[in-house]
Amino acid sequence: MDEQNSLSDSIIYSAETIEFVTIANEYCKVLENLNSFSLKEFVETTYKISSLLHLKALKLPKPEIRDPLPSETFITEADWHYIDSEISKKLGQFEIYAEIREPANPETPIEVSMSECLTDTYQDLKDFTKLYSIANEDVILNAIFDCKTNFEQIWGPRILTVMKEFHNLIYGNEELSESENSDNNFIQEKGKNWVDNLFN
Repeated sequence: MDEQNSLSDSIIYSAETIEFVTIANEYCKVLENLNSFSLKEFVETTYKISSLLHLKALKLPKPEIRDPLPSETFITEADWHYIDSEISKKLGQFEIYAEIREPANPETPIEVSMSECLTDTYQDLKDFTKLYSIANEDVILNAIFDCKTNFEQIWGPRILTVMKEFHNLIYGNEELSESENSDNNFIQEKGKNWVDNLFN
């Protein structure tokens, strides 16, 4: 039993897991406060944090689960549609649709918008971080397993697609028009360059 608890602790409280949880929380905060960013700031910030999120997800350990159970969810369909709609409005004319090939079904690509890619990722990460903060160890291990599996099969390809398209927006010839900010509380609280500091 002690060996099992030690194994659980080594995964749940490992540096790799804690770093992933930290970045996942910051990713969710960006989408929840996207109206605090101009369009240009939102694209650049999302691009940076998505690249870091992908790296940390690669390093996230995947526990062996003897009796896998579906993880509890907190994000409702209404929540999903609200976040998706807000991202789509923020992107405006830069709302891009792209083909994605998922590992489980590579022969049948699907067309997904950038807002859908970001919201699908948000849904999984928000549910995961919520469980990580309130659940017992067995539930957390299941949540880590589910999150890692979903990264491999679902939101990993989506976040890579966002990175590719946002890279083109940032470094392409088309100028990202600025949108007016009505609420700067988030930027003032975190500091405009808080995402840049994650890379230092």
